[in-house]
Amino acid sequence: MKLLHTQENGFVLNNIRNLVEAEGIPTVMKNEHLGAGSGEVPHFETWPELWVKNPGDYPKAKAIVDSILAQQAADDGQTWICHECGEENDASFELCWQCGHAAP
Repeated sequence: MKLLHTQENGFVLNNIRNLVEAEGIPTVMKNEHLGAGSGEVPHFETWPELWVKNPGDYPKAKAIVDSILAQQAADDGQTWICHECGEENDASFELCWQCGHAAP
């Protein structure tokens, strides 16, 4: 097995796991329930970890994770302007919070 990714947020890591496994790459999660030990154990060591079962699958899995993280970074902080009412909306909104018009 080979460590693929670690993430403080278990929900995010499970989403990454689902996307990697959707490509036919078997994975294993470790440290899912170590969060309670934070403080007694160094915080970063309690983060959930995603491991690839077959080291030969690592390059493909790593490319998937890198793509996900790049997309996430691109989405962070980008706002959009509603073409209907001109209101500025956060990138997380699919509809304008002011008028309900769909994002471009």
